[in-house]
Amino acid sequence: MTALRAAALAFGLLALCAGGLQLWAYASSGYPRHLVLGVFAVAVGLSVVVAAASRKGPRWP
Repeated sequence: MTALRAAALAFGLLALCAGGLQLWAYASSGYPRHLVLGVFAVAVGLSVVVAAASRKGPRWP
């Protein structure tokens, strides 16, 4: 695993945690800004984790 892939996975997991906390804040307060930020952060986190995990090797030899 390269350092860039490890950093991408760490960033993706951090975004997923932040999104989860925003959704939790929305569930407890009902303030719609938490919902928007939570959905956005979860979407970013999922896309980064999937992109970093699906990469098998170098693109060019």
